[in-house]
Amino acid sequence: MQVCGARRRLWWSLIVLMPGLAVLARAAGPDACRGGDASDCSLIRLAQQAPPTEYHSGVLGPQDRRVPIVPDRWPWSSIGRVNVIMGLNRGFCTGTLIGPRHVITAAHCLFDGKVNGFVKPQAVHFVAAQAQDRFIGHSVATAFVTSPEFRYAVDERPRWDRIGSEMIKNDWAIITLEQRLTPAAIAIRAMPRSELPAPGGPGEIAVAGYGGDRPFLLSVHRGCTASTDVPTAGSLTDSCDSMPGESGSPVLLLEGDKAVLVGIHTATASSFEPGVGYRALAGRGVSASMFEQAARAALGN
Repeated sequence: MQVCGARRRLWWSLIVLMPGLAVLARAAGPDACRGGDASDCSLIRLAQQAPPTEYHSGVLGPQDRRVPIVPDRWPWSSIGRVNVIMGLNRGFCTGTLIGPRHVITAAHCLFDGKVNGFVKPQAVHFVAAQAQDRFIGHSVATAFVTSPEFRYAVDERPRWDRIGSEMIKNDWAIITLEQRLTPAAIAIRAMPRSELPAPGGPGEIAVAGYGGDRPFLLSVHRGCTASTDVPTAGSLTDSCDSMPGESGSPVLLLEGDKAVLVGIHTATASSFEPGVGYRALAGRGVSASMFEQAARAALGN
């Protein structure tokens, strides 16, 4: 039975939060692409060649196109690890300096499911430009703000390990650090309803983050694409490879020696087939338009 042209029965369409939490976007049965929802069909077509795996992965094709780098120059030096203490557990995501004391990341990274609430700011520690045992700067957090529309309490999820796809666009947080850090901030630029890079235009899209396969080394996928306000207003869809740990990674538009942050990568849309495994379909995240105003308020602009 065909689903969007593929000859496999896709039992579930998943949104996988990149720290490793699997969340359900919506059921996808045999008629998943017959109801006029072109966005879901395009996600399945986007990565038909991604091999199935026994684990959640954000690699969209037969080969991982991410490249490890040493973040010793801008804009890579402004990206770092967001380390989070959750009781006896430790976790991490990726964040980006948008000011000397402010970092943008994914809100779900700061949520402790065991206590059904956000962690205390003091449990959050940002390390800029980490490369193994080297880094440019670090600081604990003193505060963070999230979208008032972000609903992630356990009793508000479809299931404890799932989240509604409509919540992805609200999955952002702005962290305030105790110390000012020296790497230059990356400017935020909201680009509503845009295909990036523009067809035939200059520039390229890149996503950079700290994945679970290289937890202390930045990995970058350059030359991928992103679409803002797809599949819904305020959300973002990208064709960039990723791995768990890269939630909150910046989606950058690069033009020469310039870079702007057009969104953040927070999840991967995947399919699941019993007896076969998971197949990554597309990256998902938040367009900058959803947090641009909050960033201005935090920065005092």
